[in-house]
Amino acid sequence: MNRWLLFLLLMHVFSFYPAIATDSAVGQAYLERGNYVAAYREFRGLAERGYPVYQNVIAGMHAEGKGVPRDLVLAHVWYSLSAAQGDPEGVAGKERLEKALTDDQLMTSRRLAREYAGRYLAPYRTSGDWQL
Repeated sequence: MNRWLLFLLLMHVFSFYPAIATDSAVGQAYLERGNYVAAYREFRGLAERGYPVYQNVIAGMHAEGKGVPRDLVLAHVWYSLSAAQGDPEGVAGKERLEKALTDDQLMTSRRLAREYAGRYLAPYRTSGDWQL
């Protein structure tokens, strides 16, 4: 009987394995080794779960072209999501990039930010309002 309970407990723990594997420490270790593609993959999972700090990391990686092609529009999108949640770094990054983007790029970024907000912020919204 004890083996059966242990088996059930392990099955329960391992059912959370994807959430455990996508951990900021893993992403940080990849960053320190210069493996930006793997770091991006780890941090993107956390950013998609609505964490502003990781949205800022992803935005910075897009802005610098680390692990992904350099894309200021996507950087602005991710900073916008972070800023919408009140994160000061997100606000600063968003404002900084708005000066560098053309009107067409800003329009594209705002459209994508609304789309991403529905996908990555709305499911994790707890209390308080956020605006893009």
